[in-house]
Amino acid sequence: MNLLKLFLPFFIGIFVLGCSSKQPVFKIDQYVWPKESANPKFKAVRVIANSEEFPGKASGKNRLLQELVGDINVKWVDYRAIRIATDGRGKVYIAAPIAFKIQIIDFIQKEIRDIRFGSIMPCAIDVTKDGRIFIGNRSGGNVMEITEDKKVLWSYGRKVNDKDFEKLKAEKKFDVDGLYKDISDVLVYKNKLYVADQIFGRIDILTLDGKFITSIKKVPAPTAIAIDPQTEDIYAVSKFIGKVFIYDKDGNFKGELLEPGDNIWALNFPNGIDFDSEGHIYIVDIASNGFKVYDKKGTFLYYMGAQKPSVYLGGFNNPKDLVIDDKDRIYVLDAPNKRVVIFQYLGELYKKGRRDMTVDEPMLRW
Repeated sequence: MNLLKLFLPFFIGIFVLGCSSKQPVFKIDQYVWPKESANPKFKAVRVIANSEEFPGKASGKNRLLQELVGDINVKWVDYRAIRIATDGRGKVYIAAPIAFKIQIIDFIQKEIRDIRFGSIMPCAIDVTKDGRIFIGNRSGGNVMEITEDKKVLWSYGRKVNDKDFEKLKAEKKFDVDGLYKDISDVLVYKNKLYVADQIFGRIDILTLDGKFITSIKKVPAPTAIAIDPQTEDIYAVSKFIGKVFIYDKDGNFKGELLEPGDNIWALNFPNGIDFDSEGHIYIVDIASNGFKVYDKKGTFLYYMGAQKPSVYLGGFNNPKDLVIDDKDRIYVLDAPNKRVVIFQYLGELYKKGRRDMTVDEPMLRW
């Protein structure tokens, strides 16, 4: 009996250790990357729909009452927005050309601010880490740098009118510098501004003070553009063609990726593109009601969405754009749902940030 009392804790310890080391069995999910859901690649961080939803912000009114009575102090994410950008330092910018405005979702001040214009229709937007704002103007057919107080610092280009455009089409002259018909995207990368026109099939490259450098011509209807941080290749996705076209940093054509279609892995009206720090390609697809992730060989890795319009977390309603910041946070513009949904890619950058996290500089807070 004494021997039993002596060895009983030892046997219990072996039993507990043996159970804890047993490998669990996971249910396979075809839309989880990788298959085992015990190793997820994304985490939902935040959903912002209106100015009362910032973390830690106290409201004096019931939110439902605010909506019912139309509280003028509550600003909602504009359902007409089509482009999104971020400085990665607490501000998210969305462009709503039909509303003649830019909205700034400010996580530092915990507010949503509108920059309203009289004639400028911001149809594309990007920003630098230090807050410089660059937009494409649908009404004027020009690209410009502006400030939050609506001061235009410089402007480049002009819109070709319909009569002149028909003449250019007849003469097959689509490489006229400084003329735009449909600015579809702008992108800041390493002190250069890239401007895509999906009608002229051109990507212009400017300095950040608006001086023309060069053009990449005969790009098939570029809807959105992104630059691979590893190779500096330029990727242009076309919603009309349903493919991605790749150019090197000097503008030489390298190849194409993906195919159009209504399958989950195909492109069905893609409207935005970006890269995470590990070089994965993210494409927001309006008709698929979500975003898709591929490697640089075009291998389909992941789909986030419900394959139909949805108001629930993990689903979207015809999302318009996405952008990824330098901490691998993914901002999805779910405009018809009046919200911005933020995810965290759980890659090496995130894991390193978690290991090195301090109180002064947390990874997932602003």
